[in-house]
Amino acid sequence: MSRPPFQIPRPFLKSCQQHDLYPTKLVDRTRYGFPLLQLYQNRFKERQRELGLFVPAERLFVPYWDVSKDGQVDQRNLKTEEELSQWLGDECLDTQGIGSGQAQIVSPKPDPQCRFIFLATASSVDPLEITPDALKRVLSYYQVMPCFPDFLYTFGAKNGDDREITRFSGFRTEKTFRNANAAMEIPALNRSGKTYQLCYTLKSVSLKPVTDGHLDPIINKAWRIRSAVIYHRFDIEYGTQLWIIGDPLEGIHEVVQEHIHEKKIHSARFGTTAQSFNTSLEMVLHYAQWATEEWRWHVQSSEDILEKITQHYAVVGPGPVEWDQSGLMVIQERERYLTNTITCLESNIAVMSRLKSFYTSLIEDPAWPQSDVAAVGRAVGEFAVQLDEYVYDISGQLKRANLALQTAKDRKENLLHNLNAQNAARQERYTKIMYEQQHKTGLDAIVMKVITVVTLIYLPMTFVSTFFSTDVVKYQPDPDPGPSSSSSTASGTGPILPAEGNESFSSLALQRFFTISIPLMVLTFVLAYGWYWWESRRIKKNAQRHGKDLIV
Repeated sequence: MSRPPFQIPRPFLKSCQQHDLYPTKLVDRTRYGFPLLQLYQNRFKERQRELGLFVPAERLFVPYWDVSKDGQVDQRNLKTEEELSQWLGDECLDTQGIGSGQAQIVSPKPDPQCRFIFLATASSVDPLEITPDALKRVLSYYQVMPCFPDFLYTFGAKNGDDREITRFSGFRTEKTFRNANAAMEIPALNRSGKTYQLCYTLKSVSLKPVTDGHLDPIINKAWRIRSAVIYHRFDIEYGTQLWIIGDPLEGIHEVVQEHIHEKKIHSARFGTTAQSFNTSLEMVLHYAQWATEEWRWHVQSSEDILEKITQHYAVVGPGPVEWDQSGLMVIQERERYLTNTITCLESNIAVMSRLKSFYTSLIEDPAWPQSDVAAVGRAVGEFAVQLDEYVYDISGQLKRANLALQTAKDRKENLLHNLNAQNAARQERYTKIMYEQQHKTGLDAIVMKVITVVTLIYLPMTFVSTFFSTDVVKYQPDPDPGPSSSSSTASGTGPILPAEGNESFSSLALQRFFTISIPLMVLTFVLAYGWYWWESRRIKKNAQRHGKDLIV
């Protein structure tokens, strides 16, 4: 039996009043189990503490769009928590009726036919412009599936780290067509309890133009990856729909503004449940288009940048290019960039494929209103075809990105090959220089060895013979004048010319000294050079046997 439109079920009332304990106080919490809800609650507290996920109350800014059944659009921005509470209508709950089975509403505010709530952010790493209490109030009022906050944790990175944006992707659904919780049937709010919910992510890119005229407009293009979090709930009896969108740079907001313009009347799109459902399909397609349209130019830009900065790395072998380590870092950065692109494209393909499967199976459920099956069946078929086209488009960009990544890997391999070859050539030159120095040192050692041996052999004899046996200069006592002079002449030893004091000079001794010394000196040099040549040849042969090309 339907309840009066001015009353609210007690469990829903308590859930809204205890919104700060979301999601452990959800009306249908037995569906999930308390341990799981407690885990979600604790994670919310941890993420709130570790991330810059929310803004203080004075910076709250929540844009919303409400569309009535007759197609009237109400678009406003909420800037305080009081405004948000009044807009929802949960401040009108009469707490005096909690003790009974029902609680009364002073001024009921039924859900509009379509409502968009935007959790805006200045960028993908900036905080959501809402307070944690205001977010929990909204999620409790609409009994949003407890996994939804997990999708929002990609925002608000304190250090500007955007890796989670590209890495995280999710898709969750929930249907309550049968055995819906009785406390969720609230006609006063246009809620039957028979709903489906889904939450997913889509990723797009936007281009930041280059304003500095001195920078290369190709290399310095700044592409930003944006990840939107989209939550949707649809009531299959009342045809009411809710969208809660984590919206970086208001990208989805612009899509909604374009297709549900506030100055137009959209009665033909929300008049019936089937029309409202078909409109929700249109919005899903608009979001998919938003996540598709810019990837082509992003991938093309990546290809151009890769070609411009790495084209000389396509050559294998020595050339005019001086290979250096900075080129390796450049290619590695492009590899990381392309890997992120591929991850995002694969994520979009997976999400769009799941969307197609979900909506196709949705109308096949026997619990779906049979009166609307024919009307929505054609729309779902067209929806599936359009999604397939988007998937095909993204798959083409994915192939291009994979080819670009393979090109980057090939050129990195070429660079590494040439760096290794360059280092090997440099090492070979250093090795030759080392061997040259070693060879010269060896030759010097040979020379020193020869000198040492010759010195050891000749120096003692030379000293002794010079000191004791030379006749060049001879010290004798003063000779006696007389017959001794004639006898010396007669003996044929040559005249001894007297000198001052007792010194005498022998020309024959000097002649014999040079006659013996000069040949001996020549012989010594010949033997020394022969020894030097033999040792050099032996070292060269030893080096050649070990594959060393020494320069003598």
